[in-house]
Amino acid sequence: MKKLSLTTLLFLAVSTCSWSQQYKTAVGIKGGYPSLGGLDIKHFLRPGFAVEGTIGGFSNTLLISALAEVQKSLPEPTGLDWYVGVGPTLGVTSGTYILSVNGVVGVDYTFQDFPLNLSLDTGPVLSLSPIGFGWGGGLAIRYAFK
Repeated sequence: MKKLSLTTLLFLAVSTCSWSQQYKTAVGIKGGYPSLGGLDIKHFLRPGFAVEGTIGGFSNTLLISALAEVQKSLPEPTGLDWYVGVGPTLGVTSGTYILSVNGVVGVDYTFQDFPLNLSLDTGPVLSLSPIGFGWGGGLAIRYAFK
């Protein structure tokens, strides 16, 4: 009975949330950690589900990140969404390889009258090579293609 109640509650919670998609693809720049800056693209594969990729780095380091994200709208203001996601970062610096898993939670705003998209996110970074743990985040400024 408890499983049925929990399943019903989960179904109702998910079904009352609206899926968001203010744009199909957005391209721009993203700065933050683990990459200090880079080219960024976010593309929706279906409503409410996007993939985001960033290529960038700092000094002698090259990093490539990929995130799978679930995105939903907030009630107010129009154009403001929240998202959560996870994905790997691969990189190389001075002969050392970098591999980490990143979690992310953030907000995404798309202007209604101008094709500009802004996002701000944060989350844990579990580095597998070299071993370590940190906290990252970023700010993206992108041109939104509807």
